Amino acid sequence: MTTRANMVERLRTSGPAPTRTVVLEAHCEASTPEEKIRTVFGAGNYSNTDDAYLHRVFCDDGEIWVDQLNQRFWSLHSTMPMRKINPFLHEKVEARRDLDWMWLPSAHLENLWPGAVSNRVRTKFHGSDFLSEDDPAQDLTINLSGRGAERLLQHISDNTSYRSAVSFDSVQVSVADDDLGRVNEGVDRMGRFAATGDLEYHFQFVSAVIERYSNLVTLCENQSLSWSPPSGDAGALPHGRPIAIKFSRQIPDLEHFVGSLFAARKPFRLWGIPSIQGDIARVEAVDLHVGHSLRIEIGLEWMRVYLEKGTCGNTVARLVSNLQHRFDSRLTFMDPDLQAALEARSTAAVA
Repeated sequence: MTTRANMVERLRTSGPAPTRTVVLEAHCEASTPEEKIRTVFGAGNYSNTDDAYLHRVFCDDGEIWVDQLNQRFWSLHSTMPMRKINPFLHEKVEARRDLDWMWLPSAHLENLWPGAVSNRVRTKFHGSDFLSEDDPAQDLTINLSGRGAERLLQHISDNTSYRSAVSFDSVQVSVADDDLGRVNEGVDRMGRFAATGDLEYHFQFVSAVIERYSNLVTLCENQSLSWSPPSGDAGALPHGRPIAIKFSRQIPDLEHFVGSLFAARKPFRLWGIPSIQGDIARVEAVDLHVGHSLRIEIGLEWMRVYLEKGTCGNTVARLVSNLQHRFDSRLTFMDPDLQAALEARSTAAVA
């Protein structure tokens, strides 16, 4: 009999290594949890447990516990080092249209947990595809450690030359609770966690991060465009609205910008042929990762994304997160609810 308690025990006793958790966004069409696991990892590479939503997946270097209790966002737990987990999962995710990473926006890392003490912060910005060579922050990486790390980072971001290039890539925090205990969490923007301490607290921590992110994705999907069928004398009625993004900096070269954005390259994975008229570019794009189409309009200081009904909101999260790390860390949504979700203000973590 294998249960979640057995998973916790095996993770706890597998040596001094931290527990690693990777969160994947899944849209598998298979009907049952086991069929979904078989579709992704292959027959013979997993075993069932007494929990229908928990499976053990085997790879050359160890095992991964796949928790599908949240059917859209799977949590994969292991004590293997991330350098071994990453290639294994990368092969699965990049080969499929029904799996994607969790692309955490910068503020979701900056505001990771109420009252958390950050002891390590990493920001990473690579703007060579979108910015001119003379931009002072075309390539900026900052690694800070110590209790004053975030205060020093705030001082750097207040500088006008760098404020649009300070985007959180990973953080490490310590959190404590009288009932749950204590846990040290390292998290990066692709939803990869490394934890030491109380495992039950770690699982709750991961769940809270997923909840905030899921809220952002769902709000994006709620704005997708559709038409209600005609009724009586009334014609078809439109529903939804474009997702409007405001940049804090101006695009220096619109033709170069859209050429880079829609070049079918990682991490954006968008392809399209832009049409430029004056200072506005329009493109019927394809998200090569999930296979959905979307319409995008881009001005010098703004972007509008038109999602068709059924298009995955994770496409918008991936777009925004990567723009924060390559063009403008201070971009904002024009919709106040979306902006609150982007800033991790809409859903409070449960302590």
